[in-house]
Amino acid sequence: MLKRRNRVDLIGIKLQPKHFPTLFLFGVLYGFFFVNYADLRVTSSFHLWLILCYFAPFIPLLLLSRLKYWKEVLTLGLLSSLMNDLFYAEAAILFLGHEINLIEWYKWQFGFYWTDAKWNFSGGFFTFPVTSILMGASIYARIATILILLIKRRKNYLSQTEKDT
Repeated sequence: MLKRRNRVDLIGIKLQPKHFPTLFLFGVLYGFFFVNYADLRVTSSFHLWLILCYFAPFIPLLLLSRLKYWKEVLTLGLLSSLMNDLFYAEAAILFLGHEINLIEWYKWQFGFYWTDAKWNFSGGFFTFPVTSILMGASIYARIATILILLIKRRKNYLSQTEKDT
């Protein structure tokens, strides 16, 4: 009698350590090019859609692995969002030819203008002003989360390879 193989094996979705750097690079490029371009072109209240956009290319990995790689998907989605928030100005210069003072822009992004609000988060049914300190805190929190998840992934990989030997 044939043994039933799990769906992940049939589809071939197994995230090996060698695959993650490629996915990481894809997250960087996807965030910089696709997400920034979409963010520059769409001006209506779409921030919830944008958040979904950060994670969209990684959702199949999550579903096909039966949620096994949720930490990797979270890492990659947060990475894409960082590419949007850290390189939006560069994308505006590159794609649309805008003139932006990058030093002032980064000061605002990293929270140095405290309560200065430059734009509103539009979540469909709710909006709120995004202040410099809120934006900076969001960026620092995402960087910390990504680093923690990457360090844990590395430790798990190293402990697994020690068990295998």
